[in-house]
Amino acid sequence: MAFLSLDEFTSSPDARFFKGTWIVEYHDRTHLPKGTYLDLGKVEIEGCTPDGNSFFRFHPPSRGCLKQCIHDAWKDENSNEKTETNAVKVILDQLGESMVRLGILQPHFEISDCKFITERPFAVVVLDTNALRNGAVRHLQEQFPTTQLWIIIPTVTLMEIGEKAATIKSRANDNPRPSNSALIRSRPQVTIASQAVKWIRERFPTETLELVPELLRAFRGYETRRDDAYKEPDRISINDRLILEGIKDLRRQRNLPEGVYLMSGDKDMSWLARLEGIQTIYPDLPDIQGASDGINSTRYSAESQTDVVCSIHRFLWDLTHVFSKIRVRKCSDNLQKCEKLELFYYYPTKLVNDWVDDKLEVTGSLGSSSTAETF
Repeated sequence: MAFLSLDEFTSSPDARFFKGTWIVEYHDRTHLPKGTYLDLGKVEIEGCTPDGNSFFRFHPPSRGCLKQCIHDAWKDENSNEKTETNAVKVILDQLGESMVRLGILQPHFEISDCKFITERPFAVVVLDTNALRNGAVRHLQEQFPTTQLWIIIPTVTLMEIGEKAATIKSRANDNPRPSNSALIRSRPQVTIASQAVKWIRERFPTETLELVPELLRAFRGYETRRDDAYKEPDRISINDRLILEGIKDLRRQRNLPEGVYLMSGDKDMSWLARLEGIQTIYPDLPDIQGASDGINSTRYSAESQTDVVCSIHRFLWDLTHVFSKIRVRKCSDNLQKCEKLELFYYYPTKLVNDWVDDKLEVTGSLGSSSTAETF
C-alpha cells in the first residue's frame, strides 16, 4: 500500500503496465454491496516505452452489458428497471466526461457570436460548475490558441463545490442503495472542479465574480425542496440566476457590452442566457457509444497542430476521482499470476495535505519493469 500523487504513481516501479488487455472496474460503497465491482470496460495497451508510458485503446461497456452487470449486483436489493436505467446513463455520461477532460475526445463548441473566432484578440469567459468539471477550458484554448482568455469564476460556482462536498460527506456512511449511484454525478463537481480551479489560476488571468448583494438579500432564507436530494432544483435555479445577473452587472461596471461569454455545460442555462442577451459557449460532449473501434489515447489536434497524448496512469487517475475506487487487472488465463492494482480516493486516513496534493491510496503490484514489453 502506498499514498501517491499522480507523478509518483506514474513513476512507480510497481505500476509499470505492459502490452495486453486489461479490465477496468469500480466499487463504490455508497451504492454497491461490499466486494462488488462493476465493469467499466477494457483497455488494450498497444505499446510501452522504456520510461513506462503506455499507449492504449479504451473500449467502454455497451449499455446492455452494463445494465446486466448492475442488475446482477443489485438483484437482492431494492432495485428496479428505472433505477438501473438511470445508473447506466450516469455511468456512461461520466465516462464520456472523463474522456473529454483527458483530451482523448473533443467537445463541439456552440458559440453564439462568431466574432469570438474571427475578430477578437481576447475574451472574458465566465465559468459555471459544469464547465469546470468537463475540462472545457483546455479544449477552448486548444481550438482558439490566438485568443487571450480572461477567466472569471463566480463565487456561486465555488459555493456549489462546497455544497456538493457536504452532500457527499453526509452520505458516506449510508447503507448501500442503488439510487445512490447519482452521487457519481456529484463527485466530479468536488474532486475534478476543485483541481480545475487550481489549474486555471496557474495558466490564465483569473478573477472571482462576486455575488450581487441585492440579489443575495432577496434570496436569503430560501427553502430547498426535498423531493430529490441530488438535483436540489430550487438551489440550482437560484444559483444560475445569480450567475446571469452577475454577468450583466459585470458588463455594466466595465462597459463590456460584447466579449463576455458564459461557458456552461448546461444546455438549459445556455439557452436561457442567450434569451437574455448573454453570449454563450456551450461544449457539446460526444457520445462514447459511437466509437465502435474503441477510443484511442492519442489524437492529433489540427487546431494546435500537436499530438494530444493521455497516459494509462492519468486515465485511471481521473476515473478514480469519479468512481471512488478503481481496480485494473490483467486479462489472463493464468490464475496463479494475477496482476492488478487498486486506486482509492476516499481512504480513511487522508490528511489535509493529501487532499491538496491530490493523493490516492494505491495497492497491488504489476511486477517489475523487466517484465514489460516495449517497442
